[in-house]
Amino acid sequence: MKKSVFAIFLLLFSLFAVAQESNRCDTVEPSYISRMPGFVISNCEYSEFNEQDFSPEFPRGKLTSFRKGGLYRRISYEKDETVSRVVSGVQIRTNYLNAVLKAKGKSLSVNNDVFQLRYENKDVFFQVDYATDDNDKGYVLRVIEAEAMKQDIEISFSDAMKSDGKIALYGILFDTGKSVIKPESAPALKLILDYLNENPAFKIVVVGHTDNTGVYTSNIALSKARAKAVKDYLIGKGISAARLLSEGVASLCPVSTNETDEGRARNRRVEIVKQ
Repeated sequence: MKKSVFAIFLLLFSLFAVAQESNRCDTVEPSYISRMPGFVISNCEYSEFNEQDFSPEFPRGKLTSFRKGGLYRRISYEKDETVSRVVSGVQIRTNYLNAVLKAKGKSLSVNNDVFQLRYENKDVFFQVDYATDDNDKGYVLRVIEAEAMKQDIEISFSDAMKSDGKIALYGILFDTGKSVIKPESAPALKLILDYLNENPAFKIVVVGHTDNTGVYTSNIALSKARAKAVKDYLIGKGISAARLLSEGVASLCPVSTNETDEGRARNRRVEIVKQ
C-alpha cells in the first residue's frame, strides 16, 4: 500500500514539475513565432545576452556558418501524445518558411531551417533543429534577437593599462571568420579612443586573439586581420598611425579552456597592450 501511495506521489510530483516547466517556458517562447500545432514545450533556455552559431546549408553541399549575439532563446518542442496527427520534418520547416516569407523575412538555407526577419527594429535570426523525420516527434528552435550586450561591469581602461600594461576587450565584435568590425562594437572602440586622446604620448599594440576552433594558419591570418581592422578604425578617427601597431596570435595565448563554449568565448578577444 505504501509503495502504491509513494508511486502516486512521484507521478503527481512529476506532472507538477512538467506543468511548472511549461508555464515558465511559455514566457520564454517568442510571441512573434508560433509553434507547430500539436506540439508542446518540453524544455527551454533564456539569456539576456548570448552568442549562437548558425549553420545554413547552401547549394552543392556548401556549409557556412555565422555567429550572432543578442537576446537568446532556445525552446524544445515534443509532440503531444494525445494528438494523432502525423507531420514530417519537411512540413514543419516549410511552415516556418511560409510564415517568415509572409513576415517579409527570408530563408538563409536550402533546407529552410535558418531564417532572418525584422521584429521591433531588431534583426532576428532563428534555426529549426532536428525537424527531419517522416513522423516528427520533436524539434528545437534557437532564436537570437541581435543587439549589443548591456555592459554591467565597469573597468577603468586607464587603471588597467597602468597596473597590467594591457586590457582585454570583448565588445569588439566580428562575424565568424570575418574581420569587418560590427556596428555594435562602438562602445568598446570608444574606450580605446578616449584613452588615446586623453594620453597623447601613449602608444599601443592591438592584438587579435581567437579560440582554437578551425585551422591554426587560418586563425593566425584572421586574428591579424581583425587587429589591423581595429588599428585602421582608430587611424580613421584621427589617431596617428605612429602610435599604433597591430598583431594577431590566434589561439597561442588563451585565458581559459577551449573545451567549453564559455571558455572559447573568453579566448576570442582583442587586447590593447601598451608599447
